Amino acid sequence: MKNVTKNINNKEEGGFITIIILIIVALLIMKYYGITVTGVFNWFVSFFRSVLR
Repeated sequence: MKNVTKNINNKEEGGFITIIILIIVALLIMKYYGITVTGVFNWFVSFFRSVLR
C-alpha cells in the first residue's frame, strides 16, 4: 500500500508543477504579443455575448 500512496503523491506534485509551467508560458506569450488580462477578459465577454444572442 505504501507504493500506491507514493505514486499518487508524485502524480499530484507533477500536476502542480505542470500547471505552474503552463501559467509561466502563458504569461510569457502574453508579454511577447502585448496581450493584457483586460483584453482577454473583454474578448471572452464579447465572445459569450455574441454566442448567447
